[in-house]
Amino acid sequence: MSTIAHRDFAADLVRLIRSEVAVRDDDLDTSTDLVLSGLVDSLGVMLIVEWIETRLDIEIDPADIVIEHFDMVDSMVTYLRGRGDTALD
Repeated sequence: MSTIAHRDFAADLVRLIRSEVAVRDDDLDTSTDLVLSGLVDSLGVMLIVEWIETRLDIEIDPADIVIEHFDMVDSMVTYLRGRGDTALD
């Protein structure tokens, strides 16, 4: 498994959210609260999960899809790096 720099992954994820998931064209960075700001709805979270699973070739347990892991890109990266089974550095 080749390593993916977590900063590059986060930047790709921000681009995905801006272009395909966000319901508005607001400012967005890795620390933007996606859910509380209303930028991403529940369907958007599922699209993000699907993208992550495909990009990292992993499965995310539905029990892990909680606000603490998916409220911000930074939270997603922290969760994914903590799993120990991803290619993120």
